[in-house]
Amino acid sequence: MRKHIAKAGKIHVLAAILLLAVIFCGALDSRTYAAEAKKYDGLKIRWATMPSQTQSVIAEELGYFKEEFESDGIFVELRMFPSGPPAIEAFAAGELDFAQVGNQPTVQAIANGINIKVIGAYQSSDGSDLGLIARNDSGIKTLEDLRGKKLGYTIGTEAHMMALKFLKSVNLNGETVQLVNLQIGDISTSIESGNIDAAVTWEPWLSTILGNGTTHLVRDAVGFNRASSVIIGKTEFLDKYPEIVVRLLKVLDRSVKWSDEHKAESCKILSKRNGVAESAYEAAFRTQNLELFLDDTRINNLADIEEFLFEQGTIRKHFNLRDYIDTSFLEKAGINK
Repeated sequence: MRKHIAKAGKIHVLAAILLLAVIFCGALDSRTYAAEAKKYDGLKIRWATMPSQTQSVIAEELGYFKEEFESDGIFVELRMFPSGPPAIEAFAAGELDFAQVGNQPTVQAIANGINIKVIGAYQSSDGSDLGLIARNDSGIKTLEDLRGKKLGYTIGTEAHMMALKFLKSVNLNGETVQLVNLQIGDISTSIESGNIDAAVTWEPWLSTILGNGTTHLVRDAVGFNRASSVIIGKTEFLDKYPEIVVRLLKVLDRSVKWSDEHKAESCKILSKRNGVAESAYEAAFRTQNLELFLDDTRINNLADIEEFLFEQGTIRKHFNLRDYIDTSFLEKAGINK
């Protein structure tokens, strides 16, 4: 009898120990879960976008950001900029975590010591989405006809770089052509009013201005070296929240797939959001690849931009652009060519 009592006592003790262990582990799991939830609660991701861009706007409009992050207390805030240089200024001021920007603003930002890395692409094309247009009464039919004329562009953007490439291809430069720096939104009125004779711009502005009927396309950028426009992230954020970066890229990739399958709806969303004609976005969709991957071709083309800007004196020192490219987030997100 005593043996049975002792055995029963041991069983009760073991049961009590197991119960305490379960309670302790449960409390530990609860604290761990609470700590994980608190880790992100209230985190605001500040994301720069522009009227020419698709993925982040579609993700917001379709609720993809909210679906992915709301339960973690994370909020993605899109901030609209007219072009890359103002977005880079906001980065320098510590006001942004991510941006989708062109190749020239990216290279200049790195050259100026802004702490960013390239984590993906957001757009590439054969060059037909960017071109030089001229007023019909300007007498400009070829690039050589630019001599002595006023050529508008937006400094620090891909249009700036392409304007220099256009001129160099026919042995012209800033001494033989008057270069006029304009905000992207002012190019249309400036060329219509006769303040400039020609301009270099990109979609959807290119098709918008040509659609007015008073200008013509002199030359697009097909055949010139082009680099993909890219997604950049603040290094501090990338180091602190790598798992969030992977999730962000997955959301954008989801937007890319939806846009590819619903081009007409995407154009309507972008048109309504940005006040630009649907037809202009339709032209952009015909010429642009919105996939996020960064392969050797895209990376090498981006590195060529650094070389060109150094040759032009736009940046003062050479640097290895690959040191500022991190494809690990794309790899973890399963995004490739």
